[in-house]
Amino acid sequence: MKSVKKEKWKNKALHGQYPKLLEKPHVDIVTTNKLLSSNLKGETEGLLVAAQDQALNTRNYQKVICGQKVESKCRMCSQYEETVDHIVSGYHDIEVIDKWYEHKPDSVTHNKYSKITIMWDMPVNTDRTITANRPDIIIKNSVNSTCKLIDMSIPSDRNIALKEIEKKSKYKDLELEIQRMWQMKTEVIPVVVGALGTIKKGMVENIKRVSERANVTETQQISVLGSAPILRKVLNVWLMYGSLQKLLNVELK
Repeated sequence: MKSVKKEKWKNKALHGQYPKLLEKPHVDIVTTNKLLSSNLKGETEGLLVAAQDQALNTRNYQKVICGQKVESKCRMCSQYEETVDHIVSGYHDIEVIDKWYEHKPDSVTHNKYSKITIMWDMPVNTDRTITANRPDIIIKNSVNSTCKLIDMSIPSDRNIALKEIEKKSKYKDLELEIQRMWQMKTEVIPVVVGALGTIKKGMVENIKRVSERANVTETQQISVLGSAPILRKVLNVWLMYGSLQKLLNVELK
């Protein structure tokens, strides 16, 4: 019975996109599905599932699925179709005033006892010109002569494999240059999680390479908890406008 329902779900042109994505060979379906048992608040989990199902009231949904005569371009950029993917992974100028975390890392943190230096969002001065010289985090360990270049991304869920390849390629020159200058074994570690929580195979190992204490489910939650307020903010613009329009229409009658 479950398999029949799943097939019907997958065969839907719009709502079946996410279950089809989970069956892609690069997706870690077991780790991805752990998100729904990770103590998310009910309203956040509901919003996430609706977003995965493409069942949110975006302009594209109103026009294509509901057949309404509305503008389907994004209300934030007015350039691309307003879909769930575009909202959570597009570069929108949204003011975020919610302080969901308090920790503000210093640009450079050095532990003289363990001889580990952590650099956050700092460019590396190199002997030759390298454009991509500013990964998100650099962990320099002088004891075992290793250096980790960590770069993070929360792209559209269907682009997680492409984004990981992009990160590795982007910082390859910097990896080789640091290895030569600092005489340290250097590696690029991409940390890529889909905006709606999809995890690529190999990402669990990548996160463990950053730190043994790092947890992929916690990283997944951070991704989703960042996407949820973006969805609420963008879609509430329409809800507020619609409510105001209805109110004005009533008053004008």
